[in-house]
Amino acid sequence: MAPPIIAAYDPLLEDRAPVELALLFGELTGTPVLAGAVHSGAVHSPALELLRGDTGVQSRSIVDVSVPRALHDLARRQGSGLIVVGSTRRGRAGRVMPGSTTERVLHGAECAVALAPNGYRRRPIETVAVGFVDTPEGRAALGAAHELARRAGARLRAISVLHPSGELDAALANGTPPEKAHLLQGHHRAAHQEALDRAVAALPPGVEIDAELHVADAAETLIAISEHVDVLVCGSRGYGPIRSILLGGVSRRLVDGAHCPVLVLPRGIERPLGDLLGPTTLTATR
Repeated sequence: MAPPIIAAYDPLLEDRAPVELALLFGELTGTPVLAGAVHSGAVHSPALELLRGDTGVQSRSIVDVSVPRALHDLARRQGSGLIVVGSTRRGRAGRVMPGSTTERVLHGAECAVALAPNGYRRRPIETVAVGFVDTPEGRAALGAAHELARRAGARLRAISVLHPSGELDAALANGTPPEKAHLLQGHHRAAHQEALDRAVAALPPGVEIDAELHVADAAETLIAISEHVDVLVCGSRGYGPIRSILLGGVSRRLVDGAHCPVLVLPRGIERPLGDLLGPTTLTATR
């Protein structure tokens, strides 16, 4: 049997959002779901038995004072490629907002982590979006999003975002004449578009893809787009430990306000969802 997707489940809060999202990924990938219920002492809760009866997922009750440590250890022992966690109930319904426990699960996770919005319930995936940057992490994220879209029969929106003034301000600050600075900014935009088009062209056929270059703030753009898609994929920042998640400035803001589930991938892995997706013809640009 394939290694399971780990869904964090708190039997005291009875928050099923992570299980619902895990089951959605399980349906797309043919992967079983294991609900991990972590608590600091012996707890008997009918909620866990009810969850098994309603969904058919297997569960594991773990006694540990640290929920993140227990979930990381469980995923490592099971060989899991994905941990699914929920949002704090202090956030607005339908929005992603990690609490302190979820943030610690994200930090340093050795496999992909998906965040379910507050109150999330399964629904068909019609559109997958991915934040693209021309780095190994960005190309891996694009490949994973493409494969998810293919399996769901969904549309893929590949989003590259160029800050409207960063390069221009830097050029002007260095004493570059305004006319030349604007020309350099135009070249920079063309390079972003070329990199996005090249990466999209390298993907296998079978998925309808919209390649979009936005000139705006990256986090604000992706959060706005998250209102109109069903899953948003992003990579870790491009430095830090290999095979681990380390949020950058954009991904950190994204997991604090997206309107849809967010899938965060670890860095340094060519196929970060390989344990879930199995063999594929997917290729990435180098």
